[in-house]
Amino acid sequence: MTTSHNLIKAEKLLNNFNSQQILTLNDLLELYNIKLHFDNELFLTKWSKSDQEKYNQIIEENWSSLKKRFLKINDQNIEDIVKDLEYRYKDNFWELINKLSIYKNISHSTFSDILENFSSQINYILPQKNIVQKFNKVIRDFLLSYKNSAEILLSQFEEKKRDEKSTKFYFPKSLSLSDKENIISDYLDREDSNLNYVRLAQKSKDSNELKLSDKTKYKAKKKAEEQNNKIIEKGHTWNIRVQGVLSKDQDEPVIFKNENGLIEATYSEKFLDGIENQVILFKAFNYLFNYTDETSLIYLVSKASELDVMERVMGLKSKNEYEIGEIFTRKEMLSILQLHLIENYLKTKDSGIEQIINSFISHINELIGNNNLMFQIRVSDSPELDKIRTLLPDFDFLLKQYKNLADDGTIDIELLQVSSKPIGFSQITSQNNIKYLYSNDKLILKLKHIFFSDQSHMYYTETYGTKHTNLFDLLTQETVNIEDFANYQKDTIQSLVKDGYLRINKENIVEIDKITFIYIIREIHRNELLSYWHYPKFVRDEIDLLIEKKMLFNENTLFSKEEVKYLNFYLNQKIYTNGYDLRNKYSHGTNTQSEEKHKSDYYLILKIIILTLLKIEDDIIINKKTAANTI
Repeated sequence: MTTSHNLIKAEKLLNNFNSQQILTLNDLLELYNIKLHFDNELFLTKWSKSDQEKYNQIIEENWSSLKKRFLKINDQNIEDIVKDLEYRYKDNFWELINKLSIYKNISHSTFSDILENFSSQINYILPQKNIVQKFNKVIRDFLLSYKNSAEILLSQFEEKKRDEKSTKFYFPKSLSLSDKENIISDYLDREDSNLNYVRLAQKSKDSNELKLSDKTKYKAKKKAEEQNNKIIEKGHTWNIRVQGVLSKDQDEPVIFKNENGLIEATYSEKFLDGIENQVILFKAFNYLFNYTDETSLIYLVSKASELDVMERVMGLKSKNEYEIGEIFTRKEMLSILQLHLIENYLKTKDSGIEQIINSFISHINELIGNNNLMFQIRVSDSPELDKIRTLLPDFDFLLKQYKNLADDGTIDIELLQVSSKPIGFSQITSQNNIKYLYSNDKLILKLKHIFFSDQSHMYYTETYGTKHTNLFDLLTQETVNIEDFANYQKDTIQSLVKDGYLRINKENIVEIDKITFIYIIREIHRNELLSYWHYPKFVRDEIDLLIEKKMLFNENTLFSKEEVKYLNFYLNQKIYTNGYDLRNKYSHGTNTQSEEKHKSDYYLILKIIILTLLKIEDDIIINKKTAANTI
């Protein structure tokens, strides 16, 4: 999205270009970067056809000069050339050494000298497959002794990439899995190992490229704890504080306060006393505690749109890690507090969470009609460990029953008893043919970035500064004149006007056009998806058109993709290595022996069951309304 800014700089350079000037290799590589833009048909909209032809001619002439310069590279001059390379052109240099087969002119001994004298070049060499193949043994020997090899390996195989087009590294085939583990193990023994990379090793998951033994992962875990404790001792920490209160005097159902970083939620006991029906009391998890949102999506999931800039870019994150930030942590803390508040309240009524869950199951079975979901939480004084070990299999069977109902229209218990294999959350079908809409359409992704990303170059203006964090809020909450935008932004504005997404009125005020389409993109930005039946008819009509154009695609599952990620974070390590792993550790006996932890885990499992039942009820109600054509 920095294309316009780069092309404006390129325009200035090309307009001032002097063909008589003697160009250095760095100068030619700068022009090569402009060529990459042109090759991808990226031009400023204000350029005429003749402008494009003139600029292309300059670029192509210099491309010929650059190739001739590269063809002269050999053992005698390559080290001096590498020494004089500007930092921003090192990747281009090795890319062209690979692309133009110049590596064939370099001996193994000279290449070894380059790695020894310019070790940081390895980061630009490893993306070049042909170079790595030729200098296989030289690169292996270098990596075995290079101090940053572990960080390179962990970054490549374990780090979550912020850009899907991030550079792929090729490693020598002679560098074995054992070599890689030894490199990482030695790194963990170092005093100066970086905590970010230590955590990547701790959270690593076996793959064909990297397999760490339990011993090495345990070493990483202990190293991470040691380094983390040192950070805490030095005071480099911050607090996330949440408080839940049940008030006997408050009339309002809930009052939120945010004072000095403390989020306080105070709930009215009088309001709860007014609810006589246990089914409606159960639904307090929806309308009062916000376990699900206004479109019946699980509100508690971690959302990319809720991560601030610092949380997205600071530190290294494992690709096997469920990405969380401060907002997610607050939601999690509050949701657990809400469970304990409602439990304490129910105890005064000689009831409990288990009882209202069982009442809600009866309500769901009434909605279903001829079929019954066999699920009930046993109310007993047994230790939480025993409760968990019986509850988890029952919950898994509940999921299988609903999938059976959605697939076949009936629940066949004998059929379900044939297999004891657990079911994945993504496998559970919805009763509705259309449920969740997603998009990987390039136009939608582009507009999502321009209008809603705080990383877009479009929301800042001299008049309003950083008052708003995205272009949509800027244009809908302020009266913005086209002249408020800088020159490099105006090109994007004019392009959006040309395509009908913006308009400029007679007073030169910039306004959003196609507002329903942009609203749909806003919802995709907010949740990563759309929950189809929870939008008004006119919005669904627009969604239908986008489906016809293949700009949106449908999945008819009970849980959305984001919800599946959240549930997996809680119950297993199928995807994430930083989750609770509740299902696996209690199934395989690897759980802690702490009774306090068992109690905590039991409440977490109750929360997952509550969320699942809310999703099931919503799915059933949608199915009934669509059948009756009342939605």
